[in-house]
Amino acid sequence: MNEWERPPARSPIIRSADWVLSEERGAGAPRAIYGAECMTCGDRSTLADDDAQPVAVWCIFHTQQDPHHDLFLVRAEKHWRVHPREHEDETEDGEGGRPASHPIVAFFDRAFGPSFVGLMCLLTALSGYLLALN
Repeated sequence: MNEWERPPARSPIIRSADWVLSEERGAGAPRAIYGAECMTCGDRSTLADDDAQPVAVWCIFHTQQDPHHDLFLVRAEKHWRVHPREHEDETEDGEGGRPASHPIVAFFDRAFGPSFVGLMCLLTALSGYLLALN
């Protein structure tokens, strides 16, 4: 199977109802790409994969050439990928291997679960407000 068809298991950064945003850790993808820019003159360092030290050394050498150039904008870039979320009604639960729930039950869980949590937060805040009035 092509690596672009189904992404490998990753730890999610953000999970929504239908999509998961996660850090890309595929072949050839660096963990981070580092770079720096002098805020005085705009000179930029070369980019470095997975290692901030060459960029730090560039900043020091740049300041040695002109001591007034001592402020830098340093960036660390990462690759992220968005892929469809595997819903509970499509696969077995990864914890304990329970079979997937009925599609109607799964729909109500996704549709009304967040609403229930929001309603409970609202009721908790309201009860605190009512107690404060006494």
